[in-house]
Amino acid sequence: MHLTNYSLNKYSDQFVANEDENNDYVGHKWSLTALKEYLKNHGFDLELIWGRIEDLVVKSIISIEGLVFSAMDMSVPFRDNCFEILGFDVLVDADLRPWLLEINLSPSMNTDSPMDLKIKGSMVADMMTMIGVVPVDQRYSVDKTYLENATKAHY
Repeated sequence: MHLTNYSLNKYSDQFVANEDENNDYVGHKWSLTALKEYLKNHGFDLELIWGRIEDLVVKSIISIEGLVFSAMDMSVPFRDNCFEILGFDVLVDADLRPWLLEINLSPSMNTDSPMDLKIKGSMVADMMTMIGVVPVDQRYSVDKTYLENATKAHY
């Protein structure tokens, strides 16, 4: 009955974009932080809602665990060398019950706004930390002997 797909709705003449990463509950696309704040300020039981959503996500993952493990056993020699980002589309009804609409494999990482860039950039940084990638500032990690020799070779 209602289509909530951002990639289509952004073309509507009624769509209101958010162009300010620091004002994240303006327009038709909010951050999760803004949504939680809105719900809390309007008297909704945020712990109840979020607990039910977490339960839904955990049960969804458990339901595919066997399939994922058997696919990995066939295709991936080491479990630590792969991962997947999942996007859960959840609708919460008037009784505060979450309903799973769909789970997206490799959800869109397009950044159509400054808020998108802030949220998705932080999510990617968190994901890299979770999988064990250690950030290195290349300006300080280059071998100084290599730099000295490379500089001498150019003069």
